[in-house]
Amino acid sequence: MTRAFALAVAFAGGLCAAAARAAVPAGADLALPLVTGAERPTLVLAQRAIERTWGLSTDTSYVEVDVPDWRNESLALTLSAILPGAGHAYVGEGSAVWFALAEAAGWTANRVYARKARDYRGRSERYAGAPTDSASAWSFARWAAATQRDPDDLMGIWAADREGFYDLIADDPQYLAGWSGSASATRAGYDDLRGRMHDHSRRARYAAFGVLVNHVVAAVDALHAARMHNLPLQRNLELKLKSSWRGGSPGLVATLVRRF
Repeated sequence: MTRAFALAVAFAGGLCAAAARAAVPAGADLALPLVTGAERPTLVLAQRAIERTWGLSTDTSYVEVDVPDWRNESLALTLSAILPGAGHAYVGEGSAVWFALAEAAGWTANRVYARKARDYRGRSERYAGAPTDSASAWSFARWAAATQRDPDDLMGIWAADREGFYDLIADDPQYLAGWSGSASATRAGYDDLRGRMHDHSRRARYAAFGVLVNHVVAAVDALHAARMHNLPLQRNLELKLKSSWRGGSPGLVATLVRRF
């Protein structure tokens, strides 16, 4: 879009114009001097047109400067936060393999220990048997007969929370009478199975926590690796500005220089 701005010199004014016309004989030219010493004063009108073009200049190029080997620090952090080692591979760090191996080891340990915990849980429950069966290693009928207590509350726990019930008969001495044979010896075998189950469950949780820590450490280390990678590039970069006047208009040139 082009706009023209006009500048004119005019001498006007209601009273002054009228007086000037009255002082000039009929048929004579009206002229006001702009330059002193002229034999015949002449009214001069000056006009200057100034053009302005809005938009992209025809002699200017807008380009994005791509710095070779530059690594996006945020991307490196995100990649390793999602998959440890991925951000390091993006930066070109050899430590990527160690974070990847730690991730694989953590998930493998978690799965192995979780599976063992489920196995020992099943074995312990089969060892104790169903408490509603009087022939089981632990039964409501045997416990009620030995203690002369109503098993209804205990039956409620069994119905609502099986895992809680099986932990209860292992830890609480008031339920020892429910075990068959030599109650202490029978419960000792059960306690061993439950103890192994809890040990493996705890190790599975530790492995899961280790996986989480590996993600955090990998993300932070990938960010640090990207910054260390970019640091020499930042030192070798220099922005130079040069101004000029060409074609009656000012110009500014910005140059990104890299030193080798």
